[in-house]
Amino acid sequence: MNNPRMIVPAESYAKLFAHALPILPGARDAAVRRQREASFERFRAFGFPGPKTEEWKYTQVAPLVRLAYGLPAPVGLNRSALARYLLPERSAHRAVFVNGRFAPELSDIASAETGLEITTLAGALESGLAPGVLAYSEEPEQAREREQNRGFGALNAAMFGDGCFIRLAAGAVPRRPLHLLFVSVGQDAPLLISPRNVIVLGDGATLDLVETHLAIGQGRNLTNLVNRVIMGQGAVLRHDRLQIGEVDGTLIGRTQYEISADARLTQSLATLGGALVRNEIEALLHGPRIEAQLNGLYLTRDRQHIDNVIRVVHAQPGSHSDQFYKGVLDGHAQAAFAGKIIVERPAQKTNAYQRNNNLLLSPDAEVDTKPELEIFADDVKCSHGATVGELDEGELFYLRSRGLDPQTARGLLTFAFAGEVLERFANATVAAQARREILRWLPGGAALGELG
Repeated sequence: MNNPRMIVPAESYAKLFAHALPILPGARDAAVRRQREASFERFRAFGFPGPKTEEWKYTQVAPLVRLAYGLPAPVGLNRSALARYLLPERSAHRAVFVNGRFAPELSDIASAETGLEITTLAGALESGLAPGVLAYSEEPEQAREREQNRGFGALNAAMFGDGCFIRLAAGAVPRRPLHLLFVSVGQDAPLLISPRNVIVLGDGATLDLVETHLAIGQGRNLTNLVNRVIMGQGAVLRHDRLQIGEVDGTLIGRTQYEISADARLTQSLATLGGALVRNEIEALLHGPRIEAQLNGLYLTRDRQHIDNVIRVVHAQPGSHSDQFYKGVLDGHAQAAFAGKIIVERPAQKTNAYQRNNNLLLSPDAEVDTKPELEIFADDVKCSHGATVGELDEGELFYLRSRGLDPQTARGLLTFAFAGEVLERFANATVAAQARREILRWLPGGAALGELG
């Protein structure tokens, strides 16, 4: 019987897993092997989300999951190919992964500072840290309740190849940010790339984290990403993410934050292209007096699709969360925003806000926006709002009257619309990289760059 809420994985996935299991990191550790096997069985039981799965109603994955994927092979890249996406030399600790494999010749994590432990996930599994990795990989009860929608997560848990295992000691404040760069290089046949990052901040620790995802070439690779971030009491995390995709690249990413009392999280995300991109972000505010700000910008054109799914759970009183997302769509592009705020009964004195604004540059572009509030407490301040519109004709007329041609005028207004999100990035270099990519994306962007 067909199940509209589930797409049964093709048998090629079982063959791929059987081939991968003996060569994946930690293969000689019985506990790691058992967890991978159990995760793959969950994946087979959950399958991929079908067309009637509510959380995936705007993201159709059927054409994607029918592809027969292979395992990544080593790919050589030189530093010059990545120069424009790197932070200035010696200004950051850097870990680079090419098609899911750690590239030590492009990385600089050996000089980590006191209180900051950085190792590759593969290295951690091979060097006796497997119990810690497995313990931190277990999702909390709130997430396991929705496992039926987590086929991609279960597939990642079974197939993850590499990524970073990062721990900050209590009170540690590294002088330099940490830059994680993941590069997907197109090949003749599509590849399944499964990175996983585990990041643990001790009480009172502070980290500036930059995460870049870059697709090169026209391959149909699928990057199935999972980030798990655990923040101790009073910890501070500034997390900038930049995602740049070619026409055929696919990124399915899930980031989960577990946040303790008095901690502060700022995540700023710019998604600039990709055939199919889905960003799932979940922030679990376990303690009181937490500050969590989630900022996002997405630009899409042609027939690209970008989906943003955000879930913020307030579990204790006196915390504040703010979601601020903007989208720009052109051509026949599609985008979706589904943001949900849950305020549990003990979470009195909660302040939670959500805003999603969209700009359509083409009559053929489409965006679906679905802000939600689910409130069980009675002493809270919560609001949400969404807008979808076109460029203002009055503003265009004003710029034309000042001598700008139509293309430059439209580009200038679009750039200004997007720039409000970029101002919230913590790292100035990442914000500048995003601005440069937006100028490349916009028609007439070169002229805008000359305007300053």
